[in-house]
Amino acid sequence: MEQKQEVCPHCGGTKLVAGVQQQQGRVWPYPARGLNLGQELIHIICKSCGTVVRSYVDYPEDLKDFK
Repeated sequence: MEQKQEVCPHCGGTKLVAGVQQQQGRVWPYPARGLNLGQELIHIICKSCGTVVRSYVDYPEDLKDFK
């Protein structure tokens, strides 16, 4: 499967990097229940202008507890 080249919608830049939002930036179901530790939110960021092009979690299958 060929990987799609992402382009910044703001400036057209193609130099993108991944960053991880940690600590309280985790994603939890709302309202939070049990001992779920949440997931780190990963951002794809344009190095040219700083725009966040995409945000995602690594394990979408763990979102089953979200309603």
